[in-house]
This record gives sequence, C-alpha cells and structure tokens, in this order.
Amino acid sequence: MMSGMKDEITISELAKLMQVSVHQIRYFEEKGVLTPAYTGENQYRMYGMDEVYRLAHILLLRKMGLSVQVIQECLSHLNAEQITPIFRQALTNTEAEIRRLQDTKHFIEKLLEEKESIFQRSSQTEKDAYRIIHRDEVPLSLWFEMQDAESLSTQKLVEYRSNISNLFEADIHYVYNDSGIVGLYTQGEKRESDLMLPAGAYLSRTLFVQNEEQLATTIQELYAYAEDMGYLCSGPLIMVEKSYLSLFTPELLHYELLSYVSNPEANE
Repeated sequence: MMSGMKDEITISELAKLMQVSVHQIRYFEEKGVLTPAYTGENQYRMYGMDEVYRLAHILLLRKMGLSVQVIQECLSHLNAEQITPIFRQALTNTEAEIRRLQDTKHFIEKLLEEKESIFQRSSQTEKDAYRIIHRDEVPLSLWFEMQDAESLSTQKLVEYRSNISNLFEADIHYVYNDSGIVGLYTQGEKRESDLMLPAGAYLSRTLFVQNEEQLATTIQELYAYAEDMGYLCSGPLIMVEKSYLSLFTPELLHYELLSYVSNPEANE
C-alpha cells in the first residue's frame, strides 16, 4: 500500500459518492449535524470514513421523514431505547403515506375508467343515452340539506366544508324528495349511513351541462322517457355530481341521473 495516499475526500467527491448535492451537505453542516474531518490550507472541506458513515445515517433518518433537529438528537445523545419510539412513529407516518398514495392511485384509476365510459355514452343518440343499470346497495352520509329551488353556492361550501374531506374527489349525491328538500350526500360506511340506496335496477342518464336550466329540462325528459317505456319509477330522484370529470371538459359539469325502477323488464 502506498504511503502518503490521501484518505479524505472533498465535498464534491462526497456529494457524488452519496448521490446528494453539495448544497445538501452544506445545509447539514449549517444545522450542526455534520462537520468535515478538517479544512485544508486551501480552505477545502475534507471528509473521511467517519463523515461518510455520519452522512449515511443522516440520509437514512431524513428518508424516514425526521427533522434535522430530531436527527441531531438521535445521533448525539439518544440511546437505542430512546430512539425506538421515534422510529415507530416514523413507521406509522410511512404507513399513513402509503394509504394516501393508494387512495390517489385508486382515484386516478376511477377517473380514467369513468372518462372512457362517459365519453362513450356522450356520443350516443338521445334515446340511447338512457339505460337500465343494476347497482349494489349504497350507504350515504348526509352532508347538508337545502331547498330544492336553492342553488349550491360558495357560501354553502364554506359553511359545510368541515363536514367532508376530499370534496372535489367525491361523488356528491343530490337526493330529491317530495317535500321540496334536497339532501346532499356522499358515499359512506354502512354502519354510519344516514340513507341507504337499495340494490336493484335504476334508470340512468349521464349528461354534461353548463347551467341548472339544462338540468331541470333533462330531469323532466327522464321521467317522460320512463313513462313512454312503461317503467315504474319509485323513491327519490338521485343526481350524482362528479366534479372531477370536468378535468376533461373544463366548461361543463358532469352529472348522472338515477331513478329506481321496480319493473326493469317493462320494455323487453
């Protein structure tokens, strides 16, 4: 082995070795969690094996989502027993992030699937726009209620915002009844539901609209179509708003009208 071989490396060499930026290393130094082995006469920071291991530990802890302050504590004076609950919390946080990413994945899959379905149906003729679909039982949780003639406003959104999470990722079910009240619901857990939509056949119509006048007209057309076809519609009219589909049609909102049909075989 040659004597006099330099055992330390520069900050740029350390950055390349550890696949981080020079800026990150300087940041850790500013926060006091990493220091060079020494500074040479040329003012170059020099790092040896101890610093390489120290930086490796810092990066591992950062990967766990720990703050620089906590990292400083872990590497300075905490023992194994004291560090363990910190790692357990990091694990809990990571699991929560995995669930969040899974939810995002499922939403994107749903978005793409529904996009294909609705654009296929939007190209159909007026008569073909209606169809009988079979739905499973759907538990709904009440968001809030308003008058049938009342329009959804930004003030309403602000007033009831805390009652619902991921508002614009949810399917909002408008449930109309004979009392002139419309309830706004989201799909929830069966054990906590305020309303249960029964399993069975539903007359369905999807549409893109720019204003509420178009909605009112289409609702009348739905009932007229059901009468012409001999369908017996029962229960409340349900209108499902899927605001996220406006990603594909920025000027239009997407809705699906649903009415429970007790004799789906009427036109067969």
